[in-house]
Amino acid sequence: MANIWEHPQIIAQEALTHLEDALVVTNMCAKDNTSEFTAKANGWKKGDTVSFRTHGDYVAEDFTGSINVQDIQTSSRAMQIEKHLDVSVEVTAREEVLDLDSFSDQVIRPAAYRLAEMTENYVASKILQGAGLYTSAGLFANAADIAQARKYATIQQLSTSRFCLVDLEKEADLLGQEWFNQSQTRGQAGERTLNTGEMGHVMGMDWYSAITFPQSTLTMGDGATTTDNTVATNNKIGLRVLTVAATTGDVVAGDRLAVAGCRRPLIAAAPAAAGSTSISIVDPITEIVADGAAVTTVASGATVDIHGAIFDDRSLAVAFPMLDMPGDKVTSTAANNGVSIRVVKGYDIQTKKTTMSLDLLCGAFAHDPRRITLVGETQ
Repeated sequence: MANIWEHPQIIAQEALTHLEDALVVTNMCAKDNTSEFTAKANGWKKGDTVSFRTHGDYVAEDFTGSINVQDIQTSSRAMQIEKHLDVSVEVTAREEVLDLDSFSDQVIRPAAYRLAEMTENYVASKILQGAGLYTSAGLFANAADIAQARKYATIQQLSTSRFCLVDLEKEADLLGQEWFNQSQTRGQAGERTLNTGEMGHVMGMDWYSAITFPQSTLTMGDGATTTDNTVATNNKIGLRVLTVAATTGDVVAGDRLAVAGCRRPLIAAAPAAAGSTSISIVDPITEIVADGAAVTTVASGATVDIHGAIFDDRSLAVAFPMLDMPGDKVTSTAANNGVSIRVVKGYDIQTKKTTMSLDLLCGAFAHDPRRITLVGETQ
């Protein structure tokens, strides 16, 4: 191909291929919820917000002659398009005449990889919005500890196809354990782990590591109490306040609060001093909360280093809205599997330079933080 700029769509497709190849965490996210974004350019821009409705929760009762009619109680979460990522380079006469392979090696691939790296850092940061928390003094030190972490995730009703994503430190710990990398315990999968470093499928989870996994340390409060539903308006689905009898200790922002009878924890949004009767929570209540149910802080009073998370492909959501195409520039947009990227080339008469930009819009959030179990090591 003498001049690839006669076919800008080929450049966009090449950039998209390299972008998708470099994504790890993003490929574990749900994209079908936001497929409308990549159907066509529709003026999407950084700062736009879209709301997603969650499923309701109801009480099942044994029919004894009359029914108890329940309201339809649902909650919603909002995702914002927070990132407009860009790599712009000057294109000289030398690059203008390169064939696709040479231009890809020098420009497209490294630019796409940098966009992927920034995207991964952004998307991975949303994992910390997870409501679940499993802690251990020796996190994943043996198979029994992994089984306990799996139990916590199962209680939170994850699908059978789940991931365990860990940082590089915890990956090194796992690969160094004999039960994890030997055929006596894992069969051929253990041999492959020892030979290639691929962690594979363990305890019903597909294991991955990511250099982009966000570092975080949580300092948990020591508050505990019971719920107070004596007023009909207390602790209903959709509310962002948990009404309690009175906290026995301090609740700090970020505490994971386990409510007896509920499968998934709630996250405290703000501090609540000892004796408080209400706790602000990050996400709305989504389950039936019983009156007088015990409320406990997960890892009460401990400091926890987060090293990974267990989740499924319905836990996180990501969107790549298609950018508009300027009419006065050489431009093309490519989209596939919910991922979209734009290529724009133009001459600036003010600077006397020809510039090529690769850019994309991206938004991500914990679509259902109740389905994410953070795993951490207590200090």
